[in-house]
Amino acid sequence: MTHILEGIRTVSVRNPILPGFNPDPSIVRRGTDYYIATSTFEWFPGVQIHHSTDLVNWKLIGHALGEEHIDLRGIPASGGVWAPCLTVDPTNDRFYLVYSVMKSQVAEVFDVDNYVTWSDSIDGPWSKPMYVNSLGFDSSLFHDDDGTKWLVTLEWETRPGHEHPGWIVAQQFDPTTGNVSAPIRIHHGTTDRGAMEAPHLYKHDGRYFLMTAEGGTGFGHGVCLARSEHVLGPYESDPLSPFITSQPEPYFGRNYRDFLRPERFNPDSPLQKAGHGSLVESADGHWYVAHLSSRVVPGTELSILGRETSIQPVQWTEDGWLRLTSGGDLALEIVDVASRTSSADSSLDIISDFLDDIPVHFSVPRGPIHHSWCQPTPRGLLLRGRDSLHSRFDVSLVATRLRGFVATAETVLEFEPTHFSQAAGLTVFYDHLNFLFARVSYSEVWQSQTIALVRARSQLAVDEVLVEMPISSGGVRLRAALVDGQARFQWRSGDEAQSWRSLGESVDTTFMSDEAIHGFTGQFVGVAVVDAVARRQGALISHFSLTYSA
Repeated sequence: MTHILEGIRTVSVRNPILPGFNPDPSIVRRGTDYYIATSTFEWFPGVQIHHSTDLVNWKLIGHALGEEHIDLRGIPASGGVWAPCLTVDPTNDRFYLVYSVMKSQVAEVFDVDNYVTWSDSIDGPWSKPMYVNSLGFDSSLFHDDDGTKWLVTLEWETRPGHEHPGWIVAQQFDPTTGNVSAPIRIHHGTTDRGAMEAPHLYKHDGRYFLMTAEGGTGFGHGVCLARSEHVLGPYESDPLSPFITSQPEPYFGRNYRDFLRPERFNPDSPLQKAGHGSLVESADGHWYVAHLSSRVVPGTELSILGRETSIQPVQWTEDGWLRLTSGGDLALEIVDVASRTSSADSSLDIISDFLDDIPVHFSVPRGPIHHSWCQPTPRGLLLRGRDSLHSRFDVSLVATRLRGFVATAETVLEFEPTHFSQAAGLTVFYDHLNFLFARVSYSEVWQSQTIALVRARSQLAVDEVLVEMPISSGGVRLRAALVDGQARFQWRSGDEAQSWRSLGESVDTTFMSDEAIHGFTGQFVGVAVVDAVARRQGALISHFSLTYSA
């Protein structure tokens, strides 16, 4: 809905603006173009880049990181690329991207490397990454008025007896060499919620502002602010912190290690987990914070879509702090955005026959995509089987984010397995330990192809075959109706005239939620092929669609 508010033409926008797994947003403007970079974790390519000219309609235009920037083979679930920071150097309009690669979180001793890459175009090519540090994660880059550049990072604390997770540290960064100075501790928390992370530095009216996330990346999350006359502090805490949250009730959480904090779930909040924010000034002088948020399956406290990106209009107060223009501190689902457009495009559907290309919305675990196993053709996508879906290495899975609670997935495939270790089909996938796989395979018992629904859950030692039956050879169509955390699979032969047949009973998918798994991603839907015999049996995928209902 478009209307006039105090002389400003505005559009009502429904959050999240980037639905589905799109966490840790970093928003930036160059001219009249806006860009948001989000985390991709173990999914490849790395760092999704969304573009908008109006702050209302956003389009995924590509990814920043390819195989020359990251190696994700073997990366654990919810490891990989964390918290990118996208900025523009005001002296030359060059884009800079800072990102973390989380390699291990064993015993809470995080093994992580941080890098900086740059490009004169958002479309790339992006430079060879410059390694900067490994002392923590969520690094970001600040371009000061005098030309100096500062890298700010959460210094991850591992020592017993010291407050977890640690300090925010600053290092001067030399973009010509990639060198950084020794880290200087500048801030130890704006609130007592603890679990501080996601530092971003800004400058406004001559003062430095440090925006952080506090309260864990779960139900106690919030966006906080502190300010200083000097870049290295000391920093004064905003008296209203967090100024954006899903849980306004104050609480003490320092050194509390459960990042989900389920006891902080607020049933009155339209958006959950609001936090991890970044700030942008629009071309017409308005201010906005893009932030992480989440939606739960109706009637539950479970997030199957992962952490998403929302936006909140903010304004500077007379005493020099940021506040929601709507008042209060609760992140809102419906917000008014000053914009040149008259409406928002709400279509989320993904439909492809893979004719000579793979649409930008598709990703693969740990990648990269290579023509030796994933080849678009004039007839569809030729996908050659490799490791099982449990592998952290070479998995032939092409998938897209689930972005709504009510959706229908459908695919058409041709596959001729000759061994029970060969399979192809449709999957609802969270990670290598948690997925549903409706797959075509072969059984020497029946001496024929079979169709089955398989469930993998991390708490079980072996996969569960929920239903399996013999089928005749030939093309197969598979469908999954996804409704509020339930999935009902169906199948039929390639003959369009044949009616759909059920593949078992409805299956609960909420075991694939951030809360159940303690993960950081969300559900994907896609097609997969496995060949544990010789790594060469292929399936032709001639159609895939994921369409949404209101």
